[in-house]
Formats: sequence, C-alpha cells, structure tokens
Amino acid sequence: MINDELHVVHARAAGLDVHKLQITAAVRLCEPVQPEPRCETRSFSTLPNGLRQLRSWLLEHQVQAAAIESTGIYWTRPLDLLNEAGIEVKLYHPQQVKQLRGRKTDIQDARWLARVCQFGLGRTSYVPSKFFRDLRQLSRYRRQLVAQRSQIRNQVHKLLDGCGLLIGGILSDVFGMNGRRILAGIACGRASEQILDSLSMHVRDKRERFEDALQANLSETMRYMLGELLSQHDSHEARIQRVDLKLKELLQPYQDQLDLMCTIPGIKWDAAAALFIEFGGDLSEFLNARSFAAWSGTVPGNNESAGKRRSGQTRQGNPHVRAITIETAHAAARCKGSQYQFFHRALTVRRGYKRATVATAHKMVRTLYAVLRDQKPYRDPQADYEQLLVRRNAPRWVRELKKFGILSRNREGSYVLDWSMQLNLWWQRLPEAAASERLR
Repeated sequence: MINDELHVVHARAAGLDVHKLQITAAVRLCEPVQPEPRCETRSFSTLPNGLRQLRSWLLEHQVQAAAIESTGIYWTRPLDLLNEAGIEVKLYHPQQVKQLRGRKTDIQDARWLARVCQFGLGRTSYVPSKFFRDLRQLSRYRRQLVAQRSQIRNQVHKLLDGCGLLIGGILSDVFGMNGRRILAGIACGRASEQILDSLSMHVRDKRERFEDALQANLSETMRYMLGELLSQHDSHEARIQRVDLKLKELLQPYQDQLDLMCTIPGIKWDAAAALFIEFGGDLSEFLNARSFAAWSGTVPGNNESAGKRRSGQTRQGNPHVRAITIETAHAAARCKGSQYQFFHRALTVRRGYKRATVATAHKMVRTLYAVLRDQKPYRDPQADYEQLLVRRNAPRWVRELKKFGILSRNREGSYVLDWSMQLNLWWQRLPEAAASERLR
C-alpha cells in the first residue's frame, strides 16, 4: 500500500530538467505491490539521438505523463517529441515548481518535477498547438521589425532637428508621401526648388515655410547618414509587408474570427492577428473571461493580509499579449463615441492615465473573449447603429428613389415623395396610430 498522503493522479510520472545540451530525467513509479514509490534517474543528450533514447526510456517504464519547467526555449523540442509518443506533457511555470535554496541540483529538480506531475501539484501553463507556436515566432518577429522601424524614424528626426531642418514641425508625417520626397531630395543633394516642385498640391500653401526650412544645409556626412537610414527604413518596410502577406496566407482559415475581432474599437487587422496567434485561437483552455484576462496580464493581483486588502499590481501574464492590449487600449480611448473613450476619460480623473489605460485593456480583453465565444460582432452600447446605418446609406437610398420616380422635385425646388407613395405610407401607419389612440 502506498504511504503517500497526497492523491496520486499519474501512477507512472516523469520529471525532466531540461538544459541546452543535457536533460536530467527522473521516473517516479507507484506500484501497488511496493510500499514505497520507486524512482530512477538518468541523463540524456538534447541532440536528436539523445532525445530518441529519452523517449524509448520513458516508454519502457510506461510513463503516462511528464513535467517540464518552462525556462527558455529548450523545452519545445522534448515537448513535441513526447506528445508524438503519446505521453502527456505538463508545462509548469518556474514559480510553480521553484526549489528551496540549498537543495537545487539537476537530479533533485528532476525528482521534484516527477513528484509534482504525479500528484498534480501546481498549475500547468497553456501551450498552443505546434502550428500556432510557429506563428508566434513570425508574429513576434514582425513586432520586432516594427520597433526597429520606429527606432530608425526617431534617428531620422534627431538628425534633421540637429541639423536645423525642422521639417517635422511643418509636416504631420515626415515619412508620408511628401515627407519622403523631401527626405529623398535632401539625401540626393537636390536643389530646394526641385524638391518643392515635386510636392503635391495640398501642401503648396506651406511652400514659404518649406523654403525657409530647406535653407539649412546638411554636410556630406549627414547627407550620407540620412541616405543610409532611409535605405534601412525601406528595407524594414519591405520585410514587414512580406511578413504580413505570409501571415494573411496562413491565417486565411481563421478570417471569420479575425473579422469579429476587428469589430471592436481600437483593434485593426495586425493587432487582431497578433492576439489571435498568441492565444492559439482556442478559448476552451480558459474557464471564463476573467481567467482569459488573467492570462493576458491585465487583471489586478491579490494582495491581502490580516484582513486588509492592499493595492495589488497586475499579474505577470503573457507579456506579448499585455503589450498588444495596451496598444489597442490607447487606440480605443481615442475612438470618438465609443464606450472605451468615456470609460478611459472618467477613470483618468480618479486613477491617472496609465492605470486607466490598463483598466481599459482589461475591459477590452473581456469583450474580446465574449465576442469570440458568442461568435457575434461587437456592438457598442454608446453608439446608435440605426443612425449610422441611415447616414451611410442615405445617399444611395435617395438615388434609388429618384431613379424610380418616387422622389421628385416640386416647384419650390425641394424633393417630395410621390403622392401615391405618401398614401401607401399613411395606410401602413394607420394601425399604429389607431393603437396609440386606444392607449390614450
């Protein structure tokens, strides 16, 4: 009879302490004929041959489940290999299985992980499928490219301001169409008259200000540096476009879910795709909207002691999801007429701008969960959708009414409905008028 006090979830469990070139594996076996659990430990290489030996060794012991600590990226290959062999792999956050100081060795870590797996201790981490884990790498690479592009743009602004070319104070976007024409002309050493003649008509009213700004001359070194920065910026822009095309191709089967996510204010296609890839498109792993928000890192933490509740910082969820939701919260707070704008504005007065932004992100994450769960587009309670529908379709309706002669112009020059159409409308409204008269 087993003398363990805890309830055994997996009678044959394993713990893997994974490193870059070595895996220390421990097997913990609870057999009815033995009073004490039996443990075996062995080390393997992380090279393909060593991973195959690890799989064979675990299958020989008929291991049902294995626990791995999610440190670094070295756990991904053993996890895929064991899943293919039919062994359930449980991934634990390091905080859930942290060893005591002074008792940490590879063998003790592996045995402790085996014990955690056998008794179901701790809470496992969410691991999406292999397809979405690969897409995560591509999506996060895109965010890195966008961050690098922003860094290059800041360097261009710094170079121009340092040389006295204060174009950023005249144009709203230096990297727009007219801004790129000016930057390309400056980098090539063109005359100011040629640069000004290449601009479009809607900025011609700023010609005098541009002439004054372009009087500052750049040295040969600064002009060369500007050309290098522009070339680097164009390279990053082309990479981002290629990554976007690849993501759209791979996410084509999930276009309906992405369209639903884009109905939420502040969420565009790039943010929707990044969020969808991070949670793997599967909400069944989350119990409710609160657990989904806790995984995203936007829920306040619990900090209570001696009956007193203190202000708790937000939990350490997925940092990439948290960053994306904060960005979308900034955008949603600027969407005119949306509930997020009023919510953010009211909370900013009491809690400050940053806390209001995090709270708005929390509200948006819960809304996102509800939209994908119900498979219904988002409808803002602050918006009058009938009024928006009329404003959008009124010109087309008027053209159709004129086309069929229902709407005509009278002698005074105003449009009126045909008398037969007016009579038909009055006849349709007659039952409603009679009902309202009876209520009176």
